[in-house]
Amino acid sequence: MSRTGGRAAGVGGLVAALALVCLGWAVWATASAGLDEGEGARTGDPRSAGVKVPCREALRFADQVRLPSGAKDAACVMHHGIDTLYDIRFRIARTGLGAWLGEVYPGLELRTGCVQEDADRCGTLTLDPYAEGGAVAVEVTVRDEGDGRALVHYRPFDT
Repeated sequence: MSRTGGRAAGVGGLVAALALVCLGWAVWATASAGLDEGEGARTGDPRSAGVKVPCREALRFADQVRLPSGAKDAACVMHHGIDTLYDIRFRIARTGLGAWLGEVYPGLELRTGCVQEDADRCGTLTLDPYAEGGAVAVEVTVRDEGDGRALVHYRPFDT
C-alpha cells in the first residue's frame, strides 16, 4: 500500500472517531436534559415548560405592582424564546375580576368563543404606550368556576 493510501485511511478513521464522539455527546446531552411535567419539556428551559418566577417579577413586566384585590392561589411562570411571556395564574371572584380589569385595562373586552378550549372568556389588548417593564400587550383568559370564582391566566408579553 502506498503512503498516500495509508494516510487517507488514517484521516478517514479519525473523522469516523470524531463523528462517534459528537454523536455520543449529543445523545448524552439530550438524555441528561431530563423531562419535566410535560412530555418532552426540558427542566429549566423557559422556551418549553417555562420557569417559575416570583409574581412581583411577572407583574413588573406589565407595570403592575400587585395582584388584584382578592386574588388567591397565584402562580407565575416565565416563557422566553424569541418573545417573552409571563403567565400569571390566579383565582378571583368574578366581580373582582371585572373591577380590576376595568381599572387597569379599560379597553380590554372579554369575549366568548376563545381558541383556548378551557377558556370561557378571553381578550387581548395592545398596550399604548408599551409597559416600561417590557410588555407590549396582555392576554387574559378566564375559566368560570362553579362557586362564583374564576381561574384567570393573565399573560403580558412582548414581540
